[in-house]
Amino acid sequence: MCRKGFLVLLVSVFYQFCSSNQVALSEKLIFFDCSNNGYENFEIYQFYDKKRICIYSPKSKFFEKIKKENHLYEKLFNSSSEYVITGLDIAESVNFSFLKNKKFAVFTNATGVNSKLYNILEILLKNNIKPELLLEPEHGVFGGEDTVFNEVLTYDKKYNIYKLNLYSKIQKPPLEYIENLDSILIDIQNLPVRCYTYVSTLMYILEVADVLQKEVIILDRPHPYGIWKPMGPYLEEGYESFVSLAPVPFLYSMTPAEFVLYMALHRYHNLKIRIIKMENFDPALVDWVLASTWINPSPNIPDLETSLVYAGMVFFEGTNISLGRGTTRPFIYFGSPWLDNKKVIAELRNLNLPGVNFGLAQFRPAASLYKGELCNGIQIRPVSKDFHPIRTGYELMRIIKKYHSEFRIIQNAKGEYFIDKLWGNPSYRIAIENNLTYSEFEKLWIKDSEHFYNYIYNIRIYK
Repeated sequence: MCRKGFLVLLVSVFYQFCSSNQVALSEKLIFFDCSNNGYENFEIYQFYDKKRICIYSPKSKFFEKIKKENHLYEKLFNSSSEYVITGLDIAESVNFSFLKNKKFAVFTNATGVNSKLYNILEILLKNNIKPELLLEPEHGVFGGEDTVFNEVLTYDKKYNIYKLNLYSKIQKPPLEYIENLDSILIDIQNLPVRCYTYVSTLMYILEVADVLQKEVIILDRPHPYGIWKPMGPYLEEGYESFVSLAPVPFLYSMTPAEFVLYMALHRYHNLKIRIIKMENFDPALVDWVLASTWINPSPNIPDLETSLVYAGMVFFEGTNISLGRGTTRPFIYFGSPWLDNKKVIAELRNLNLPGVNFGLAQFRPAASLYKGELCNGIQIRPVSKDFHPIRTGYELMRIIKKYHSEFRIIQNAKGEYFIDKLWGNPSYRIAIENNLTYSEFEKLWIKDSEHFYNYIYNIRIYK
């Protein structure tokens, strides 16, 4: 065997050993200095573990540069918060100095754009910096796909870069694609619920980086779930899947950088992390979307309202209720040809659920469940921060089951329930089957979510 082949075999064996045992080897790491290699234009905001994990803010002069170049003093809407400045805008303001002379891959998608909507690849190439590889999540780098990819490796002729698709027959980057790189750059906007596949792909990337001890640079982005504390149970052993991989409660309410920081401290002890934090992000506010900070993260989340509803309605994916896929309002519209929507709405209104209104709707899906059929539906609208997504979705399912013998929680040929994979254990399904009140259901998982909230409080970047 040639020397190169032996080294690849050796790294692969080490990778398998670490994956199965999650060995912490941080004491063997080479010293990682927060202040070197192109970070002279930043202030050190915080660091952990002998500077293995570094969080940066830009020096003040770059704030003025960003505001001037992006007209951030002007406001189209009367927003109560300042404009959020993302990690990408900050990185662009220093001309990506920290990437000079580095070989790196980029994990991004259609959300990886600056305040003027230039995508990260355009910006990098404009600065004469070219990635070696693009890592594609579900829906692809440019967000136009809604299916599993057939090809693992493709070549993008427009940007002259290879793309490794991680929503294909592979979900984890093979070592040979990463081992010769210096860094992995991450710029992706996410919905912080465990079932959203971007976080599963991110976990696999972190696992590979941990084994190979590669630097991971995160350009942070906002999310709209900061108005809520974590909700739901930790993932239960035996229910792991691509829609349930992260060791967090179902709704974990963290930015991508906060999640990576948590994983670097909690599980991946060889990771070398650089975080370019956002500026002016207040998790308790959602009106920052008016400043064009929010980018729709996937084809079926077309607006902020849908992103808020998604966290509670996604469990209907494991039932015979249509979630409006193939309409202009997925997750906002839901129903079926047999649904007695007037009866369901009447009982919903009697509950006086906080922060949400319901209305009658009809829709004809152009895709997915009940394609081409006229559905009796309900429209859901969150109207204030009091909206509680998990309670709302649970009460809806409980009421629909109560009045409809046609309602089914779907089981596959192996006897598995998709709803169990989404939630991370069978308690949601069992509670619905036994008509538990929401209060009874909440008692099954509230200790997990409170434990997580207290555990991560001191490592949150934004409070």
